Amino acid sequence: MKNQFVGLHLDFIGFITSLLCALHCAALPILLSMTPLAGLKFLDNPWIEYVIILLSFFIASNALIHGYRKHHHKLLALTIAVIGFVLIGLGQVLEPEWREALLTSSGGTIIAIAHLVNWKQVKGS
Repeated sequence: MKNQFVGLHLDFIGFITSLLCALHCAALPILLSMTPLAGLKFLDNPWIEYVIILLSFFIASNALIHGYRKHHHKLLALTIAVIGFVLIGLGQVLEPEWREALLTSSGGTIIAIAHLVNWKQVKGS
């Protein structure tokens, strides 16, 4: 029973983390234009992005692999998450900055979708 709760709980946390990542990346260019007014310069620190990406990867790996191994044995959620992380990776290396915001935000949203798919597959198994 505990394993099922942990898997479902991790999907919820992963979903929220991925959405926060997407919102952070989408809103960062707008927020940075207001930094002199609001003191938000700390949001432009690349280490914040790296920590969020690593946290999201850790949560997604645990939740999605658990769902795959213990419940549904379907690769759909894992495949969706890989696509999301590839987009985030591309967003980190491509210029100009608008591509980073677009790709990273899309990747975070896709990872959130992967958690929803995994959660539904776990519930259906």
